[in-house]
Amino acid sequence: MILYRSIVDFLGILILIYGFVIIAENFIHSLVRHLQVQSLLLALLIFAIGWHYGIIELCALSVLTALFRGWLVPEVLLKNIKREGVWEHRELTTSARHALIIGIVVVISSMLVYGAIQPLLHTWDAEIPFALLILGLTIIILRKNAIAQIAGYIVEENALLYLGVILAPMSFLLEVGILLDIIGAAILAVILGAEKEYGPIELDELSG
Repeated sequence: MILYRSIVDFLGILILIYGFVIIAENFIHSLVRHLQVQSLLLALLIFAIGWHYGIIELCALSVLTALFRGWLVPEVLLKNIKREGVWEHRELTTSARHALIIGIVVVISSMLVYGAIQPLLHTWDAEIPFALLILGLTIIILRKNAIAQIAGYIVEENALLYLGVILAPMSFLLEVGILLDIIGAAILAVILGAEKEYGPIELDELSG
């Protein structure tokens, strides 16, 4: 039991750390790679929880997470980056230092908020995924680039799955995970379709 808790806590901390790395990353190619690692770490964490409690649905969800967020989405994004060579070395608009400071403040604030609402949830385990959820939302707000917005959405998906697994490890999470992947795939298709037609774009260029 102690070993299990240590593994889950260690993976949770690594996932949150990669959230900081993602929010501070200015180069899109590296941003996608960091997102890929975070998603794979989440898949490993979900599998560890599913294996420990003998919940086959969580093990299946971990495989789905690894395939979609850990492999398919990053590979599609990297292929798009390779096709549009300008993305290979293009920086995002928000400075790394500025974004990292905001991310640290947001995470500390979210943990304080979680500490206040924790008695209602009857668990301390969800502190990290709750902070990651707010951090993912911050990424979406800070970034104006279309691909970076996809990264922010995936971080949000990761946080929601992490939070759901900790608070309610039930079979319906498999359906929720599939639904989130379908929504993510639709957003990815729309943005990459627009880039294929118009070239690399910023988010405000998708309006209208």
